[in-house]
Amino acid sequence: MGGAGWARGEARVADDSDFETLKSLLASEEGWTLEYEKEGVKVWAEDAAHGALRTVKVVAEFDDVEPEALYDVLHDPEYRSVWDTHMLAAEDAGHINVNNDVGYYAMSCPAPLKNRDFVLQRSWLDTGDEKMILNHSVYHKDYPPRKGFVRALSLLTGFVVRTRTTSGSWLGYVSRSDPRGALPAWLVNRVTAQLAPRLVHQLHAAARRYPGWKALTDLPYHKPWRHPEQVPSYRISLADCIDPDAPPPPEEPKPDTSKNKLVVPSTREIESHSVEDLGDISSEFSVEVEEELPDLTQDPTKKKGKFYKLVKSMKNRRKSVQVAKSADNLVDSKPLEDKQEKKKGFKFHRRFSLSRGRED
Repeated sequence: MGGAGWARGEARVADDSDFETLKSLLASEEGWTLEYEKEGVKVWAEDAAHGALRTVKVVAEFDDVEPEALYDVLHDPEYRSVWDTHMLAAEDAGHINVNNDVGYYAMSCPAPLKNRDFVLQRSWLDTGDEKMILNHSVYHKDYPPRKGFVRALSLLTGFVVRTRTTSGSWLGYVSRSDPRGALPAWLVNRVTAQLAPRLVHQLHAAARRYPGWKALTDLPYHKPWRHPEQVPSYRISLADCIDPDAPPPPEEPKPDTSKNKLVVPSTREIESHSVEDLGDISSEFSVEVEEELPDLTQDPTKKKGKFYKLVKSMKNRRKSVQVAKSADNLVDSKPLEDKQEKKKGFKFHRRFSLSRGRED
C-alpha cells in the first residue's frame, strides 16, 4: 500500500477511513519495539517489515506548546524554511480541494549521499479535539525527476495533534518512507529511528517561537489550512497526477456466471505404513485387460483381443508384496516386439488396491 488507504502513487481526496488508519497505528501496542525513550519522547519501530522498510512511530508531550501552534508549524510553508534545516526547496503545485493539496519538497542529505526530493499529496482534518495531517507520494506532470536528486517516496507519513488533559499538547507521528537509491533497508531503518526524535525536538522548538514569528509577518492571519475561504480558487486536476509510465493496475477477476461449477473433491489423507506395518492388512491385487466390442465390419476370423483377469487374495503381507512385484515384473518382461505391436481396440487397466478386510 501506499498511503494509509491509497494505492501507491494514487491521488484522491482523503476520507475518514484514511485518518482512522493513522490513529489505529498510533494506538496499537502489539507488533512494535520501543527503541528510544528520553525527555518525554518515545520512538517505536515496527516488528513486521513492509518490503524490509519498517514503520517508525513517535509519541511526545509538550506542556509549554498549544496544539494550535504545533498544527500551524506543520502547515505553514513560509515558516518551514526557518526551522527546517534540511529543506532546499518547496513549491505548491495546487489544491485538489480545501483539505487536500499537492506540493514539491527537496531536502539535503549528508555527503556522499545524493539529495532527495518528493512530490507529495497532503491531506488534513481538524475535528477540534484532534488535528491530523497525512501525506504520501504522488506523480505530477509539472514535477518530473530532476537532475542531482533522487526521487524518494513517502509511503505513509502522518501527524496527530491533541490537547492534553491539563495543558500543552500531545503529538503522534508515523512514518514509512523509501529514500530509494543504493541504500540498504537496515541502514534506512536505523537512520529513520535516529532522525525521528530529532525531528520532534525541532518541531517543539519551532512551535514555541511560531506565534511571535507569525505576528511579525505581513499576513499574520493568513492560514488557509484553518480558513477554507483563504484557499485559492484554482484547483489542480487529478488527471495531472496520473503517471503515464506507471504499470496498469491488475485486472479484477471476472465473476463466474456458469451454473455448473467444478467441484474439487477434498484431499483424502493418506496413511503411511512401513513394510512391517502391512502384515495385518488384507490385500488384493488385480490386473484387468478389457476388450472393446468387436467391429462387425472387420474380418471375424481375426482375433482382435484377449481378456484375462487374475485375482489372488493373500492373508499376510509378505505374499502380497511378492505377488505385486512379480506381477510388475511380468508386465515389464514382455518382449519388446509385443510392446511395439500393441494392437488397437484394447483398453489396458491395472489396479492395485489395499483394503482392510474388504474387497475392492
